[in-house]
Amino acid sequence: CNVHASDPRSPPGPVPRPHRVPGLSAPASRHPVTPRPRACPPRRPSNATGSVDGRRMIQRVKPCLAVVVVAVLVAGTLVADAGDGCCPTLRRLAGLSECELERLFACAPPGCCPVGHCRGRVLQLTCTRCPRLRACLTSTVWKGKNFECDGSFVNQWICGKALRSRACMGTSWYDGGPCIVVEYPPDTPIFGNTRDELREICPGLYLARLYDRCPCPKFRGYFAIEVEPCRLQCCHEPE
Repeated sequence: CNVHASDPRSPPGPVPRPHRVPGLSAPASRHPVTPRPRACPPRRPSNATGSVDGRRMIQRVKPCLAVVVVAVLVAGTLVADAGDGCCPTLRRLAGLSECELERLFACAPPGCCPVGHCRGRVLQLTCTRCPRLRACLTSTVWKGKNFECDGSFVNQWICGKALRSRACMGTSWYDGGPCIVVEYPPDTPIFGNTRDELREICPGLYLARLYDRCPCPKFRGYFAIEVEPCRLQCCHEPE
């Protein structure tokens, strides 16, 4: 037995450790240590009522935002149309269908013969595969016409000017109405068998129907020319 552990009169000194027998577990402590509870972070106050109110507010605001967006888009379209004067341009004509171009040509007056440099663009070519692609490729080479005061003109190409002819007032093969007719001499390269009929759909903007003359009249497509204001040539009367 352990004398020092039981006798209070024993001199002070280190208390010998109990002898451990192999194969046995260590004796349990007289005062078991209880684990300290982990401190939990303070909970944030729940705002369930506020989140529900926020969702309701968003659901109410969404229709209003949609109405505002639509109103802004419509207003922008109206402003753009008002700024352009509701007058088509070469770019807008290129996006129109054949039926829309036909309506424009049918309702347009013949107008006066253009004078000055006119930018040109082929809009559509019928009776061919990929008409819009073919028209776009043609427009990269043919750039328009240069008109004189007497109706004579020369075609403007990407590499220069060539192929002259004359414009005059005539009757349209489309509806028998008046129009500006352009025909080339039979020996003219490329355009020797063509006939153009122009009408002024907007001030300075002409829409034209393109025909083959022989062996019988055949409609081939549409092109347009636009007079450049900065290059307009004025006709002066001889002194």
